[in-house]
Amino acid sequence: MAQKDDRILLLNAPRLPLPDDKVAELIGDLHDYAHAHGLVMRLANDKMSSAVCQTTPLTLLPSPFPKNVFDDAVRIQNLYASLYHYIAYDFDFLIDIHKNVVKTDEFTRNMVEILKKVKAQGLKQPITLAIQRSDYMCHKDQFSAEYGLKQIEINNIASSMGAHAQRLTDWHIRVLKALEVPDDVIKRAIPENKPIAMIAEALFKAWSHFNNPSAWVLVVVENVNQNQIDQRHVEYELEKLGVPMTCIIRRTLTQCYEQLSLNESSDLIIDGRPVAIVYFRAGYSPDHYPTNKEWEARERMELSTAIKTPWIGLQVANTKKTQQVLSEDGVLERFVGKPREARDIRTSFAGMWALENKDEITLKVVQGAQKHPDAFVLKPQTEGGAALHTGDEMVQMLQELPEEERGAYILMEKLRPMIIENYLVVAQKPVAFAKAVSELGIYGYAFGAKDAPELKTAGHLLRTKPETTAMGGVAAGYAVVDTPFLYEFI
Repeated sequence: MAQKDDRILLLNAPRLPLPDDKVAELIGDLHDYAHAHGLVMRLANDKMSSAVCQTTPLTLLPSPFPKNVFDDAVRIQNLYASLYHYIAYDFDFLIDIHKNVVKTDEFTRNMVEILKKVKAQGLKQPITLAIQRSDYMCHKDQFSAEYGLKQIEINNIASSMGAHAQRLTDWHIRVLKALEVPDDVIKRAIPENKPIAMIAEALFKAWSHFNNPSAWVLVVVENVNQNQIDQRHVEYELEKLGVPMTCIIRRTLTQCYEQLSLNESSDLIIDGRPVAIVYFRAGYSPDHYPTNKEWEARERMELSTAIKTPWIGLQVANTKKTQQVLSEDGVLERFVGKPREARDIRTSFAGMWALENKDEITLKVVQGAQKHPDAFVLKPQTEGGAALHTGDEMVQMLQELPEEERGAYILMEKLRPMIIENYLVVAQKPVAFAKAVSELGIYGYAFGAKDAPELKTAGHLLRTKPETTAMGGVAAGYAVVDTPFLYEFI
C-alpha cells in the first residue's frame, strides 16, 4: 500500500494489488454498504433530488499515513481553533491585512464591509462558535527526506465530509477484517473517527446557550447541493441530543433575505420565532451571493443576537491572506502567548508569500516561481476545492497580473506529499488502481466568549486523489474520501 521504503513497516497491511476477483467482490460489498449507511451523494446530473443517489467517491482500502504526522495534526488542532477564535475578534488587524485584497476582490470586500458594520455597532451576540477543519499534507522535506506536517488551509465555514469520513472508517475496518488483518493491528492502525458527534455537540451547546427551547437552528444551504446527505447526518445527530426536528430549518441565502427580519432587540426572527444559531453550509463562495439581496441577508444575520458559525470575523479570518500574514515574523506571536505553542503552529506552516510585497525576499521567490513553476502554486482567496493555478498558467499570471490585482492572490510552495497506491472507486466509472496523494483534515471547535473559548478536537477526513491531479475537493470532483492506515517508522 506504500512505495518501497526501507524505513517503514507495513507488514500487516494488505499486499497490493489484490486479485481481480477479490477486488470485484469487495467493490460490490462497498456499494451495498454505502447505500445502506448513507455514504452517498446526489447524482451529478440531478443535484436537486435525493430520490436516486450514488456511492460517494471512496477508496476501497485505507491509505498509509505516518502515525507521528497524524498525531501532530491532532495535537495542534486546539491551538489552531484557539488562534482563529482570537484573530476573529481583532477587527483592526483583519481590516488592515485585507486592505490590498479588497481593491479587486469583490467577495472579500463585501465581507470586510459587513465586518466594519459589526465593529461600528458592536457585537449583538458575544458568544461565538467555530466549527473548523484544518487541512494538511504529509510533506517530504527535500533536504532531510523526512515526512512532516504542512498545512494547506483552514476551514472555518462549511467544514464538510465528516459524515462520509466517519462511515467510511467503519467500512474500512470491515474490509480489513475481510482481508484477515489481525484485530489488534486494525485497532492500532485505524484511529477512532467520530466528527459528527462533535459537530452536533457544538451546535447543541450553542442552541442550549440561547436558552429558548422553541428557537431555530437555521442551516444556510446552497441553492443546488450535491452533497446534501453528508449535511443531513449532522442534523439527525442534533435531534438525538434534544433539538426538536421542528426547530431545525434549511434555507438558502435568498430565502433568508425573503423570510428573516430583525426585531427591536436585534433578535433574528423567522415565522415569529427567534433564531438561536445560524449554521452556514453555504456562503463561502461568490456564486452564493448572486445579487445584493443575499449580501443584505448575511448582514442582517451578522447584526443579530443569533450565534453564527462562522460569524463574520471568523470568515474574514479564513482567507489565504490571513494564513500568509500569520507566517510573517512576529505576527502569529501576537495571538499565541506561549512560545512553545507558537512554535508548534509555525512548524506546520508551508511557505507563503504576498505578491504585493516588494521586499527583496518576496521578489526573489516570485522570480524563482517563474523559473521553477513546478515548485509553487498560486491561490486566490476563495474556498471550495477547485481554485488553484499551476505551471504555465501560474507563470503567465505572475507576469501579467495588474498591480491592483496582485493582493488577491497568494504564492505558496508546492508540497511534496507521500505517494501511495490504492483503488479509487467512483460511481459509474471503472475502478482505478492508482498512485495517489492524500490530504488530512482534523475537525475541532471553539465555543464561547472572546476570552474563554471551550475547545475540542474529534474526528478526521482523509481525501485522496491521483498523483497527477492538481486540484482538490470531493464535491468538486477531483478527490475521493479515504481513511488513514497509521504506521510507524522503524
